[in-house]
Amino acid sequence: MSNKKKWAIGYAVLCILYFVISVAVPHDRLESQGLEGIGKPSLKLKTEEITDGTELRFEYQSEGQALSQLSFYFTADGKSLSSGEILIEAYDSQTEELLASEAYELADLGVEAFWGVTFDKEPVNQEITVVITGENIEEGPYVWLNTEHETSGSSSQDGQALEQNLIYNAVYRTQVHYVKQPLLITAMLAVLGGMFFLLYGRKMPEQPGAETEAGLLHAAEAGGKSGALRRKAQAFYKKYRKLLGLLLLLLIVALVFYYVYDVQIREAMNSTHREVVMRDNGELLPVTAESCELTQYYTTEEDELVGLGVRMDLSEDFNGEGTIHAEIRDVTEAGGASGGQGESKAGGELLCAADIDAATLLDGQYMGLIFDNSQSGVKGHTYEITLQFSEGLQDSGLSVIVTPAGYYEENTFYVNGEESENRLSMNAHTYFNLFLQKYFFVMFLFAEVVAAGFYYLAFLRRCRIEKVFVFTILCLGVIYNFVLTPYMAPDESYHIDMSYRHSNALLGIESAGENKCYKRKDDTQLEFTSSPSLENYKLIYDGLFTLAEDDTLVEADATSTTEAPVIIYLPAVLGMTLARLLHLGTVPMLLLGRWFNLLGFTILAYFAMKKLPFGKTTLFLLSILPMNLQQCTSFSYDAVITGVSFLFICWCVSLTFGEKAVKPVDMLGLGILGIILVYGKSGAYLPLALLVFLIPAKRFGGKRVRNLCILGLFLLPVLCFLNQNTDTVSYIATTTEATATVGSSMTAGYTIHYFLSQPLELIRMLANTLSDKTAFYLESLVGQKMGWVEIEISEVISMLFWLLLILSALKPKEEPMYVRTGQKCWIAFVCAVCAGVILAGMLLTWTPYGNVSIEGVQGRYFIPFMPALMLLARNTRLTWDRSAERGLMYAGFIGQLLAVMYLIKAVLVL
Repeated sequence: MSNKKKWAIGYAVLCILYFVISVAVPHDRLESQGLEGIGKPSLKLKTEEITDGTELRFEYQSEGQALSQLSFYFTADGKSLSSGEILIEAYDSQTEELLASEAYELADLGVEAFWGVTFDKEPVNQEITVVITGENIEEGPYVWLNTEHETSGSSSQDGQALEQNLIYNAVYRTQVHYVKQPLLITAMLAVLGGMFFLLYGRKMPEQPGAETEAGLLHAAEAGGKSGALRRKAQAFYKKYRKLLGLLLLLLIVALVFYYVYDVQIREAMNSTHREVVMRDNGELLPVTAESCELTQYYTTEEDELVGLGVRMDLSEDFNGEGTIHAEIRDVTEAGGASGGQGESKAGGELLCAADIDAATLLDGQYMGLIFDNSQSGVKGHTYEITLQFSEGLQDSGLSVIVTPAGYYEENTFYVNGEESENRLSMNAHTYFNLFLQKYFFVMFLFAEVVAAGFYYLAFLRRCRIEKVFVFTILCLGVIYNFVLTPYMAPDESYHIDMSYRHSNALLGIESAGENKCYKRKDDTQLEFTSSPSLENYKLIYDGLFTLAEDDTLVEADATSTTEAPVIIYLPAVLGMTLARLLHLGTVPMLLLGRWFNLLGFTILAYFAMKKLPFGKTTLFLLSILPMNLQQCTSFSYDAVITGVSFLFICWCVSLTFGEKAVKPVDMLGLGILGIILVYGKSGAYLPLALLVFLIPAKRFGGKRVRNLCILGLFLLPVLCFLNQNTDTVSYIATTTEATATVGSSMTAGYTIHYFLSQPLELIRMLANTLSDKTAFYLESLVGQKMGWVEIEISEVISMLFWLLLILSALKPKEEPMYVRTGQKCWIAFVCAVCAGVILAGMLLTWTPYGNVSIEGVQGRYFIPFMPALMLLARNTRLTWDRSAERGLMYAGFIGQLLAVMYLIKAVLVL
């Protein structure tokens, strides 16, 4: 870069501006009132049953803030409520104006829930009256009262004041200014920038001339021994600097994996897999002198067992002073509990004996009793669990949670030697998670190989960036495939079912109809969870090299059939079909299908990179973003759509700024790619077809030919869009306020007519969206929240990748300024239209009526047009003195290693 001092000053100003703006801009925060003291002890008293003639009134003085919601804690109290509804109305106490109302079906209550009203507008007056009544109720619910804390407001039932107030949740929307987080982020930016500018541009001192003996003598006299050592060190560094760089990268990989092993993997692998084997509904058996010795017999259905757990309950005043002596014996050969009276038969084999300090117990959690040795082949064995409570724990508020009479009758239970109708609530520890050590050790070795291969190709062989890219992304994809297991990517279950349907069609298997799909029987028996779980990794570990045992086709439930064409699922379908032809098991079939999807994206991005006359490093970094790798290493059609978008954009850039004439194959390729673009996200990326207008006439040999070809390239995707999305466009255009709903729910949504009649509302909605969601879009585009927006990695990672992207978009000083101002304006317009279509689509199909900003949009939706958007950063003022592509690639690779570290930490949280 030119003029390091100006760059440093500019960077410092940006950091200061970031801090000032971050502190100055207020952020919305929701705060609750009325829940003070709520907890298990407070749920001791409730109102009378709400029936048709009941009227509950709640008088509330708001705090003068922006009151958003007011809800109450309803309970069915163990009853099964099936008919009638609860009506909740909020009035202005002074004017008696109805502020909000909501009706709830009792059949939807379940066990308990918060039901209330949402205020579309902030109440003008601070005094609010809420009236709760029932309609057509045969048997009604109750509302919990707060017995532990005095809260604002007063409550009455049928005109009689209640001694305790209703438990309520008043949600206020307040605005706060954050200082700590912006300060820390600014400090990190300052440190990163300081190191960068400190080292940038520094050159090694030139070696003294060796032409004459006098010159050498002068150097020796001037430097002495320190000068000689310095020269030797410089010579050593110059000779071995590439090897040192490789060793540094391998050391970083080792440190990253050692860190996650030390803080996460070690803890996870020493835990056990647990399954609830005797459930409860919350009944308690208090520990007293009459129940100080408990004996439970349990006949296991598990083949492997490493321990059992008993669920405990602690009252609020429990002091935790005392011990529990616990023993577990295998009494199978002794006949189990058939002899009665809770006495162990012939002692049995002692598997566990422990004295547990009651202070270590957790309320509502299972007290783990781990065997001295793991047991295998024990299905059908009977175990005797004996608990003896010390005198200090009797009448101390300690209880065991039990199941009511009539459940698990084959497992007898004794209280102080007398048989009881209840049973202990228990779970079974089926195995230790020791497999995680091998799982992640192999991943560590693979990561070291990947790091060595990346460094060898990029710095030792100095291969072209396209070759480095192919190796890097395919290897990183393998790691992502094993860290983010199948079904963890958004909507992946839907995409897997669609790929399975297309695979069936490829194999000549008929369709099973709506919401059904023919699958191999093995594939219907293995269940991955969409949330991170150790069970997912155990399924991968056990099934990685398995073959299908039963490939008989059976009809299985599947997500609803759509018209999504096979072309956008083709790589995943080919991988899945190949696995089925090779009779691979479910796990290798899913992993191969995901990796083939990544391979499809890699091929498209490789050819896109080859075509680019400049900016290849930007495309490299965009492709290895954590979010993009997650989506492309899954069954999502994002892999194809993003790859096609990248290739389409880069092809247009090549024809616009390159020197070659347009050939027929260029028109054919762009036409096919433009058609495929229409099939992703309901045609949201159709505006990218406008980029063909950048191609100058001289590439075609004349304006007439150019105009005809450009018109054809634009009309192809437009016609395809009209053919593919006519129903969607018609639905949006004809939807009225009476028929507008959000997604598959019945929640009211926005309509085009609404915004045509109130255009200022559209402006307000867009302004709120930009204000509220821009930070989220920037973070989620990189991948600050992965999976179902629940797996968080550090904000520093997203900041690092954004910094690298911006730096990669700057041109070297000697490179021509390809992109002119007029072309930048057109590119900005195309990208803005793409973003606008995405926002408009989610506004009209996903955002509930009354929301102040657009919901449902994620940053990953903007990745496909990012190569075009990054062209806007190229300028003549901020430039590189020399090419920095290798260093940026190196930094991006390290960023990915850090992202993997955070992913492993997040998915292994117990």
